[in-house]
Amino acid sequence: MKPNITHFPYDLRKPIKSYSLPNQYKEISGISVLENNHSLAFVQDEAVQIHTFNLTSERVIEHTKYEAGDSEDTAIAGNTAYLLKAGKHPAIYKVTNFNSKDSHFKRYNLDLHKDQDPEGLCHDAKRNRLLIACKGSPKKNDRTRSIYAFNLQSMQMDHSPVLVIDSQDFLTDPEDTFNPSGIAIHPQSDVLYLIGSKGIKMIACYGLDGYCKGAWRLNENQFIQPEGIALLQSGELVISSEGKKGKKAKILMFSCQE
Repeated sequence: MKPNITHFPYDLRKPIKSYSLPNQYKEISGISVLENNHSLAFVQDEAVQIHTFNLTSERVIEHTKYEAGDSEDTAIAGNTAYLLKAGKHPAIYKVTNFNSKDSHFKRYNLDLHKDQDPEGLCHDAKRNRLLIACKGSPKKNDRTRSIYAFNLQSMQMDHSPVLVIDSQDFLTDPEDTFNPSGIAIHPQSDVLYLIGSKGIKMIACYGLDGYCKGAWRLNENQFIQPEGIALLQSGELVISSEGKKGKKAKILMFSCQE
């Protein structure tokens, strides 16, 4: 299906806020909004560890480091954090009381092929589940990318994807693919916002019914390696980008134009 809209509701040329992170956080990957709407949680590629970033004071707090490994994204639900770990054995880590010294975690293995390369995670609060976006596919020359649901009651992943992203929905060159590295769900509209960094840097929007609502390329000078995406309850869009080529990692916030 071809996109049915051409207008993106955020002006990505004009962030309302821009933050530069210290050099030790240049590997920032996924982000999530805390319930107070004043802070973000983020992870880096190097450890199973949560950091929180205060949007007012710009202070970073490092929480407990649990293991080494490739943390790709995080989703926050109250005092519980969920982390997505990629690699040969993809997994979800549930961290209870993540922001206290009494935190503890439990690992849940995901029945995913390593080449599916899960990188995006968000909390679908209305349906009590996590959504997991895969950046790759085990099939050669496959232009589709899958999104799976992880049920927070059974703590198990559904075997069939809830949504399949097809690059042919919005990319005309057969050599191009969209590779999601982050996912967020709009708190009011339920529209999924997916951001991709590998290959074509862009944002694609899908409904939960699988219909592509639109896709927009990102300015590569502004978004060097965009891997994290989140939406505040008030509607602002937040994008994080790794630091590359001597530039620091960035967090950019955009207001909704509608």
